[in-house]
Amino acid sequence: MKKLIFLFCMLVGVVFHSQSKQEKVRTLISLSGAFKLSKDVEKDVISRYEHKYTNVPDHVWTSLEPKINIDNLINDAINIYESKFTEKEIEELLVFYKSDLGKKLIKVSPTIMTEIQTATSNWGMNVNNLINNDLEAKGYLTSPPPSANPPAPMRSN
Repeated sequence: MKKLIFLFCMLVGVVFHSQSKQEKVRTLISLSGAFKLSKDVEKDVISRYEHKYTNVPDHVWTSLEPKINIDNLINDAINIYESKFTEKEIEELLVFYKSDLGKKLIKVSPTIMTEIQTATSNWGMNVNNLINNDLEAKGYLTSPPPSANPPAPMRSN
């Protein structure tokens, strides 16, 4: 078993070192699910516009399709990753995303993000209600609101 694990690690190491940094980043982006590396995105973009602008003939969309190149965006994303991570860090991330924990993170990330968005929205509404209730209780939401500079208390002699 130890020999098998060692052989696997060596094979992974050979594959990592034979790839350029850009190829490693491309693999990382694809594995992590951070970015959809697919030519289908180009067709999806056109499809959205086709539904929006139904009066435009099909030949116009067909002529636009080759001009929408997802590779430009992918290359920008690769450059961003390359500027933030060393090649060694990219290799470590690749190992992580291929691990069971990495695969679990990929699987649960969309759910986590949805739950965080919901929690953020709820928190924002609660803060909004708290502030409005407090201001209303102090009379600042009535017309006219109390003076910002209340008169000084009268002294009694």
